[in-house]
Amino acid sequence: MVPRDPARLRTSSYLALVPPPRVRNALAELMTQVGTRDPAPHVTLVAPPEVPPGGAWLDAVRGVAAATAPFPIRLGETSSFDDRVRFLVVEGDGVYRLRDALEGALELAPRVAPFVAHLTIAVAHHGHPLATLDRESIPSFVHQPFVVEALELLTRAGPAVAYVRDRSFPFAGAP
Repeated sequence: MVPRDPARLRTSSYLALVPPPRVRNALAELMTQVGTRDPAPHVTLVAPPEVPPGGAWLDAVRGVAAATAPFPIRLGETSSFDDRVRFLVVEGDGVYRLRDALEGALELAPRVAPFVAHLTIAVAHHGHPLATLDRESIPSFVHQPFVVEALELLTRAGPAVAYVRDRSFPFAGAP
């Protein structure tokens, strides 16, 4: 095996909401069953290509989180983007308000397509069909509303490394 050139390794980060442990664990198990590598259930708010380089933007994220009250969301029905991505729809206005606040604070470029709050379960890869999910494969408690109390920064050190929680930005008044 040829060693990777350290100069080509690039840290990648994204900002996300993470479900509570019981929901996260059930979804990670489901994601593993459908072939998702390194399952880490989350709702992406700012994807890696949108995250500005360097760390100056962290203060802006801290400010957005400090001005955001905890809010409820609900993981709804399954849907898909074409035949590439299977996901759970995220219901709740708070997630869209938070995304808008982050867009403004980070001065993100306008999106080509509108933001769709979702939690990815499966992605089709290289000729493998997208996994199908029936309603019974998702435990009913996953669809119960829960309150989001923080924005999470998830980071990985290179392309073959799993994302891990880097830091948390608690919302105003969150425990």
